[in-house]
Amino acid sequence: MGNHPYRLEIVELNQTNLSNINSMDNAFEVKSRIILHIKGDIFDYTIEEVPGFYTKSYLNDELDYSTYIGNPDRTAYLAYINDKAVGQIILRRWWNKFAWVEDIRVESKHRGAGIGTKLMDTAVKWAQTSEMRGIMVETQDTNVPACLFYQKYGFKMGGADKMAYGGSKYSKETALFWYLVF
Repeated sequence: MGNHPYRLEIVELNQTNLSNINSMDNAFEVKSRIILHIKGDIFDYTIEEVPGFYTKSYLNDELDYSTYIGNPDRTAYLAYINDKAVGQIILRRWWNKFAWVEDIRVESKHRGAGIGTKLMDTAVKWAQTSEMRGIMVETQDTNVPACLFYQKYGFKMGGADKMAYGGSKYSKETALFWYLVF
């Protein structure tokens, strides 16, 4: 993005911008992975290089996002730079009184510019206003940039599931659950 000024705007999902959901790429390079270390109830990790890195992207959920508009139990926000959608965060109230991040993404060429932080700030406000206890999100041990983002934002790793992806082409990945408690 260089030194050029840009106008970043975070907008709640509405009928006008509904077509922008999932319009930005979500690909990332897998160059390393999280290696978990568990001591008692404390999760820690190291990062290990992955030989022969590759690019991974997620399939878009086939949901009726119009049901997120004006819904007190779920919502979505889009990030725009100069009127172009470059990021999103999709949230829902979870059974445990946390806000569950169903998806967060920032267009690859705009990563590292604070857009993810602004989206997460907006999610925190929504969750707090909705009287939730915090925010939770799941990602994989191969999405090290996301894990580092969550940790830097203040999330703590609360769990891992080595079998979550067992029936998929990602069967060797571990699901990691991150929590931000208010």
